[in-house]
Amino acid sequence: MKIEIEKVKFNKEWYPRFEADNTTVNQYRECLEHLPPILITKDFVLIDGYHRLLAHKLEGKTEIDVTFSDSDKPIDVILEAIRLNSLHGKQLSQKEKKANCLKLWNQGLTDLEKHNSIFSVDIRTIQLWTEDKRKEAKDKRDTEILELYLQCYNFEEISAKLEISMGTVSNAFKNGKFSENEEPENLQFYNVWNIGKLNPDQLKYPGQTPYDIIENLVYYYTEPPEKDPLKFSKVIDPMAGSGVVREVCRKLLRRYMLFDLKPLREDIPISQNNILEGLPEKAKGADLVYFDPPYYNLMDEYPSNAFNKDYQSFLEAMAISLENIKSILNHNGKIALILKPMNEKMLSGDWLDMTIDCVAIAKIKGYKVIKRITAPLSTQQFGPEDVNRAKEQRIMLNVLRDIVIMEVT
Repeated sequence: MKIEIEKVKFNKEWYPRFEADNTTVNQYRECLEHLPPILITKDFVLIDGYHRLLAHKLEGKTEIDVTFSDSDKPIDVILEAIRLNSLHGKQLSQKEKKANCLKLWNQGLTDLEKHNSIFSVDIRTIQLWTEDKRKEAKDKRDTEILELYLQCYNFEEISAKLEISMGTVSNAFKNGKFSENEEPENLQFYNVWNIGKLNPDQLKYPGQTPYDIIENLVYYYTEPPEKDPLKFSKVIDPMAGSGVVREVCRKLLRRYMLFDLKPLREDIPISQNNILEGLPEKAKGADLVYFDPPYYNLMDEYPSNAFNKDYQSFLEAMAISLENIKSILNHNGKIALILKPMNEKMLSGDWLDMTIDCVAIAKIKGYKVIKRITAPLSTQQFGPEDVNRAKEQRIMLNVLRDIVIMEVT
């Protein structure tokens, strides 16, 4: 059938040759009526017949005979264009073959034997052409393997998920390079930590903890990865919130599992779980549990639960949580409990020393304190009106924040 010649689209990426051959075009101009139809996709993209198309245009023709292809997938189009061009007599140059080999590789055709049959060159040449692509693909696959392993998938699960062999998974670690344990940029040398700022992305989530706090905790209370035998420390966050624990663990190469009563982020792996009902079996073997409970008086920021009903309920919830965390801790595993002693209200009400009260509960549950760290809140959390009110009432504003490191006795 004939169509308007202006409807035909030419996609250089789908055309197997670098440039048109002027001699061929001029020959075609002299015998347009004897030329076979050009082949196009249903969307009028040219597959085969570029020289014929140019000949028609140079002769001022407004219509051209076409045949439509059954497929318009890029890989099918490129393969068909290569096949038909090879039938015209003039073979592709080595440079054109390499370019088309890489085009097909980018479309997902990564079988070396198939490339060998398409381009009639030896396997070594195909390997040379695709060396960078294969390295890029391997690096990407190894990154995916590591990412899943950090999320606490085992080798068998990774193999099934990525549809690769167990040997490929194993080799990713055997041949991989693990960086030395990186020191936090804001490494704290004393047990009073000068950390206050939050990452801007965290501000939309309740109960945020600065990245630097978690990075220092993971640095001090877990071990860097070992290759032989393979060993990665495991960090559990039962109330993940903004998911900052994940960022730290990915940087320092620690395995991690994140849970939350009501996960707020869908872009990272946070599983829904109520710590008061226990923690999953897979969470066992934790080297560090980072536990930042919701304080009882933050009613608007958290879903209603036992932690924020009242202070007595908060302490009862803490007792249950500490018992459940104990069941997943590894031998010599640590819990980093972050607490904020406070007044019932900002400037009034009874003083509630959460640190003392929670440590007392923890000792009953079989924990012992091995370190107490003070990480004061930034004074920037208070506005000028808060400072003025405090001055008028002769009351100190509270910036206390404690981190208690404990292990089971």
